[in-house]
Amino acid sequence: MEDKKRQGAPRLDDPNAIEADIAYFDARIAFASRGEQTAYKAAQRKACEALSRSLSEVLERLRR
Repeated sequence: MEDKKRQGAPRLDDPNAIEADIAYFDARIAFASRGEQTAYKAAQRKACEALSRSLSEVLERLRR
Protein backbone atom coordinates (compact mmCIF):
# COMPACT_ATOMS: atom_id res chain seq x y z
CA MET A 1 0.00 0.00 0.00
CA GLU A 2 2.83 2.40 0.84
CA ASP A 3 4.39 1.88 -2.61
CA LYS A 4 1.19 2.95 -4.32
CA LYS A 5 1.17 6.22 -2.40
CA ARG A 6 4.74 7.00 -3.42
CA GLN A 7 4.31 6.04 -7.05
CA GLY A 8 3.04 9.46 -8.13
CA ALA A 9 5.11 11.49 -5.69
CA PRO A 10 7.76 13.79 -7.14
CA ARG A 11 11.36 12.66 -6.73
CA LEU A 12 13.12 15.76 -5.46
CA ASP A 13 16.25 13.78 -4.64
CA ASP A 14 16.82 12.45 -8.17
CA PRO A 15 18.55 14.96 -10.48
CA ASN A 16 17.60 12.97 -13.59
CA ALA A 17 13.92 13.01 -12.68
CA ILE A 18 14.07 16.74 -11.99
CA GLU A 19 15.79 17.39 -15.33
CA ALA A 20 13.06 15.39 -17.07
CA ASP A 21 10.37 17.42 -15.32
CA ILE A 22 12.08 20.68 -16.28
CA ALA A 23 12.23 19.54 -19.92
CA TYR A 24 8.52 18.68 -19.77
CA PHE A 25 7.61 22.11 -18.43
CA ASP A 26 9.83 23.81 -21.01
CA ALA A 27 7.99 21.92 -23.75
CA ARG A 28 4.64 22.98 -22.28
CA ILE A 29 5.84 26.59 -22.21
CA ALA A 30 6.85 26.39 -25.87
CA PHE A 31 3.53 24.81 -26.80
CA ALA A 32 1.52 27.42 -24.89
CA SER A 33 3.49 30.21 -26.58
CA ARG A 34 2.49 29.09 -30.08
CA GLY A 35 -0.57 30.13 -32.00
CA GLU A 36 -3.36 32.35 -30.84
CA GLN A 37 -2.81 33.57 -27.30
CA THR A 38 -5.66 33.00 -24.90
CA ALA A 39 -6.07 33.60 -21.19
CA TYR A 40 -5.84 29.84 -20.66
CA LYS A 41 -2.53 29.59 -22.53
CA ALA A 42 -1.13 32.58 -20.66
CA ALA A 43 -2.07 31.04 -17.32
CA GLN A 44 -0.64 27.68 -18.34
CA ARG A 45 2.61 29.28 -19.50
CA LYS A 46 2.90 31.27 -16.28
CA ALA A 47 2.32 28.19 -14.11
CA CYS A 48 4.81 26.09 -16.08
CA GLU A 49 7.41 28.85 -15.90
CA ALA A 50 7.04 29.00 -12.12
CA LEU A 51 7.29 25.22 -11.78
CA SER A 52 10.31 25.05 -14.08
CA ARG A 53 12.04 27.84 -12.17
CA SER A 54 11.33 26.14 -8.85
CA LEU A 55 12.64 22.78 -10.04
CA SER A 56 15.74 24.46 -11.47
CA GLU A 57 16.46 25.88 -8.03
CA VAL A 58 16.03 22.45 -6.44
CA LEU A 59 18.34 20.93 -9.04
CA GLU A 60 20.96 23.60 -8.42
CA ARG A 61 20.88 22.90 -4.66
CA LEU A 62 21.24 19.16 -5.28
CA ARG A 63 24.31 19.68 -7.42
CA ARG A 64 26.17 21.67 -4.77
